[in-house]
Amino acid sequence: MHHYIKIALILSICLTICFIADTFAQVRTDTPIADYIFETIEVPGVDFLEVAASNDFGDYAGNTRTPDGEKTIGFTLIDGVFKTYDFPGSLNTYFYALDNAGKAAGHYKGPDDLYHGVILEGGELQQYDFPGAVETNIYGLSDETGALSGNIVDAAGVSHAFSGDLIITFPGAVATYGDFVNAAGAVVGSYVDADGMFHGFIRHPDGSFTTIDLPKMPNLEFLFVNTITDLGLIGFRAKAVNDILRSYILLPDGILYEVRLPGSVTTVVRNVNQDASIIGYYDLPDGRRHGFLGRPKTQPNGEGFGNIFSMHLSKGLNMLSVPLKPTVHMTARSLALKTGATTLITLDAANQQYVAWTPNAPDDGFPIEGAKGYIVNLPTARDIVFTGTGWTNQTQVPTAPLAKIPYQTWAFVVSGYLEGIQQFDDYLVTVRNHRTKAVMKTQVRSNYFAVATADLSYRSVIEVGDTLELIVTDTQGNIVSEKFNFRVNAANLANAVLSVRLTDIGRPKQSLLLQNYPNPFNPETWIPYRLSEAGPVSLSIYDATGELIRTLSLGYQSAGFYQNRERAAYWDGRNTLGEPVASGVYFYQLVTPFFQQTRRMLILK
Repeated sequence: MHHYIKIALILSICLTICFIADTFAQVRTDTPIADYIFETIEVPGVDFLEVAASNDFGDYAGNTRTPDGEKTIGFTLIDGVFKTYDFPGSLNTYFYALDNAGKAAGHYKGPDDLYHGVILEGGELQQYDFPGAVETNIYGLSDETGALSGNIVDAAGVSHAFSGDLIITFPGAVATYGDFVNAAGAVVGSYVDADGMFHGFIRHPDGSFTTIDLPKMPNLEFLFVNTITDLGLIGFRAKAVNDILRSYILLPDGILYEVRLPGSVTTVVRNVNQDASIIGYYDLPDGRRHGFLGRPKTQPNGEGFGNIFSMHLSKGLNMLSVPLKPTVHMTARSLALKTGATTLITLDAANQQYVAWTPNAPDDGFPIEGAKGYIVNLPTARDIVFTGTGWTNQTQVPTAPLAKIPYQTWAFVVSGYLEGIQQFDDYLVTVRNHRTKAVMKTQVRSNYFAVATADLSYRSVIEVGDTLELIVTDTQGNIVSEKFNFRVNAANLANAVLSVRLTDIGRPKQSLLLQNYPNPFNPETWIPYRLSEAGPVSLSIYDATGELIRTLSLGYQSAGFYQNRERAAYWDGRNTLGEPVASGVYFYQLVTPFFQQTRRMLILK
């Protein structure tokens, strides 16, 4: 089922902000109403849309109902396209997490009335059960690490929170529920104490806990903490006996706001974004449920919260500097996840060489620093929000998006993996453009490489139809691959990256005897060859009459490329008796148990 998102601005509310005297862990209930402008998230023909998650690009995930209203199923709303998902054989399927790559996660209830985690990736649903758990409920998915978070039930029937492979139990609690983990590794959730009372918690990266309470709300039925931003802005919901469910936003400085959408029966906040906007859902008196997006009228900058900087990035190549220092260390991977970039490039000033990173890299890439420019390529234009504090020793302002110029691919990356019979760390990949003659080089790490070129005057460095030749050399400079040739297409230009796989590194596709060098020669020469199979190797030299002049026994050799002077066969121009041979034509023959080939060479004296 495909529909397109319809977002309508429906209301705005402004009320006086008040302060509280209680500590961070002791918030009050006579709270002001948050100052938000709300937008409804609707899908035509869908009366039940429970928005539970969003990503940095305005995509959503959550839950809806089957047309007969009998079953809850998950949905995604990505790039305006609405799709529903139902785990096969489930009683209900729920989505509660969505990352920047469009991966969704949640859980489903099986026919056995047990819950199992479910992950949507590449359009396919996969079951995920936390190791050793009887039940798994997923509520969070980290962009930074890919770690899942939520809660599990063990064999004894006890609930515990989890994040990644970490099990979290609040000290003294009879039940612990997890929800979300931020980039710093702070996990939020809720627990039930020995008296059966609900409390919220933050588990800090150092393992310590902070409790979140509403002590002045009498007869509390439950309190669930849903989300925490990288800067510590928290969203949670709670319900007291004989009261409606209420949602709250808690700032790091302890100021608490209730979120209430006028005209709704209940308002549920499920996620707080880095720019302090919120998403969730609300119920109308007629039973319909809709999603909402709430934007704060005044950005909550200030001590204890940090700063917010919005930046528009164009489709294609952009040059930017990260304007604020993030709460946690940022890498090429986390910047790519934040922007949706297909590739990132930076300049290694010490070596005057461009360094590239692509999302399929085996590591997180180079660190992101203040006052430094980065080239990012985006598949679509996006508004990006950065939060954090000012960089120290910053010497330049954030780079603005590029001025409108005739679009050219002024930066480009070739990346990929080496496949063969060994590890290839520190091998060298050399890329040559046949048309421009430009050469790029980079070292291999974890069998991965990414080589980049750029022209900061924004002139084209590559065109559709260009042929790129790749060759691999080992740490001693020996050639260890065939020459690979790849043709650049329009999709490569759009992504500013050509992704390749280089196969059979270290093993030639076929044995081959190559031309000696130099040729003609006097008095010595090197004879290169390739072996596709290991075995004993000998090289025989004959004169023009076919008489054997000399045999060079090269011994047992493994498959490989024997082409550089350090590895090729060497002949000093002497016969078996050690005498220099005369000028003229000679023939050299390589012999192995599985291969034999002869070539011609010339001595000139």
